[in-house]
Amino acid sequence: MAEVELWLNQDVFNLGVVYAHVKLSVTYLRKVVIYAKSKGIDGGYPDLSWNIWKHMAVNKMLMEEDLAWAYFEMFYNLMDLSSKQRIELAELQHQYAESDSPALYKQDMRVPTLQFVLFLFIQQTNKSSLRRSLLGDEWPGASPRSFEGSKGDSSSNILNEQKHVQFVLSHLLQMLEILSEINKDSDTTLHCDVVKALGFIIKGRILGQNNILSLYDIAVRHRVQVKSGYQKTEGCFAVRIFEAWVRSSLSDNPYGVMSCSINGSSLKWSKSVSDSRKRARVLTNAYYAPNNSKLIFFTQCSNQTIARQSDILDGSYVKLHRCHDTHFYLLSPLRCVTIEKCTGSTFVLGPVAVAVRIVGCTNITLIAPCRFIVVSASSEVVLYVTTPTQPIISSDNNTLSSQPITLAPYNTFYPELESHLASIGLTVSPQTDQWNNPVCVGNSGNISLSQSRLSNSFKGAGDMTDMQALFKIMKPSDFYLFTIPFKPNTSSIDCSTSEIPGGLPAEYAQAVKGKQRATERWKRAVKESSMTKDERKQFQSLVEEQFKKWVVESGNQRQLDDLGKKSI
Repeated sequence: MAEVELWLNQDVFNLGVVYAHVKLSVTYLRKVVIYAKSKGIDGGYPDLSWNIWKHMAVNKMLMEEDLAWAYFEMFYNLMDLSSKQRIELAELQHQYAESDSPALYKQDMRVPTLQFVLFLFIQQTNKSSLRRSLLGDEWPGASPRSFEGSKGDSSSNILNEQKHVQFVLSHLLQMLEILSEINKDSDTTLHCDVVKALGFIIKGRILGQNNILSLYDIAVRHRVQVKSGYQKTEGCFAVRIFEAWVRSSLSDNPYGVMSCSINGSSLKWSKSVSDSRKRARVLTNAYYAPNNSKLIFFTQCSNQTIARQSDILDGSYVKLHRCHDTHFYLLSPLRCVTIEKCTGSTFVLGPVAVAVRIVGCTNITLIAPCRFIVVSASSEVVLYVTTPTQPIISSDNNTLSSQPITLAPYNTFYPELESHLASIGLTVSPQTDQWNNPVCVGNSGNISLSQSRLSNSFKGAGDMTDMQALFKIMKPSDFYLFTIPFKPNTSSIDCSTSEIPGGLPAEYAQAVKGKQRATERWKRAVKESSMTKDERKQFQSLVEEQFKKWVVESGNQRQLDDLGKKSI
């Protein structure tokens, strides 16, 4: 009899669990399934349309429409779609936006009903994870505990992964009840559609084999059927047997952060630091993990510059943990990124296929094109992003007396950018870019927050409501282009990107041109001045001296020194 190994799809838990609306309970979610099935193939079951979900969420569950759409779109982004499918969807969204009919785009959207309901249910894990993030771990900073050794870091990540496993084990029967409408007191059968839906959060493999399979494909294997409870003649599963099999087979993710911390290979991408408490490590499982499970784990990197563009990065899940005062340039197409408990750092990323998640950070800057982005429990964060999905900002930021998140348009490029965007199916369109249209979710004091479009303009920033205090749009006068301070060493022939894809919003483009004109006026004034040759030489020396002083004081000298030693 074949032994199996099951584990959780960490993308769903790490990236997709954002906020548990009060009505996402067993009772209401069972009603969602029943109602959807009553509508049948006309947008209810097996695929759920936006219109029917909106009706249930807004009219029955009293949910804000923006929050309902955020759940719907976030789930869609987590689905396993090809780059071609992503591009086709983006083109459709662009067409509707150009015709001034964005609502029609939503009407065309459908998601697998049971998987989506399961996704809604696991939002409950956010209640305990956020509480632990805010209270259980020290707020990141320059204190010694912020740079503890690897043992403490591994413990934190172990608790994270095990918490998710424990949640699923504790609520497995509830999930089956919701998806199949069974009575928990009766020993009945389980439809195959339920097992397939459960595969959204659980996958695995046959021991001794490397191929990752869906939960359903494993459960119906001939040598597994007895343990999984699969009844081939009836085409269904015995509930109790199936539940027991999942419980006994579910274990830690062999390609997760915990496993990588123990079994991963070390990458020599980070310089050593004399302080033994700051044990910088860069680990990867790329040498034994399947391509879609590659992980690169940065932890405790401090006071340095890390610049990379490599095959190991391509399509990887990148986790950056407890990094301080570091500049990261990871210029490859990435699958997903989490930035956790980092301070005083800048992250310049290649296109991110799924999502960027920022948790428990302070004083960081992110520059990236991404499918969607989530920020929670963080302060003094500046986002220069382009994204077709509304950014999600947790209102729990206010519990930390934090500064609002600053949103700005994407402000850089590098030669292979457009090629990398195409490889992950991410398009950049001014008509569909949502960088300045966030959804605010969660609770701030006694105020329930779950709507967006609070301010699509940088105007009126001085008179913020409680909801507007969660974010602000960068003023064009404060906006600058970002120049990547090196040329990647690449053999690719497709290095044609010479400007920001999609361009800048008009008011920001005008502000940049204004700064460029001011620079030209300064150069012209110096050139046309009546200074003598010696005075010009003295003036030039003074300018260079002040510039060098600024480079050192701003920390950029260290960055330039680091880049000069590296082969990118």
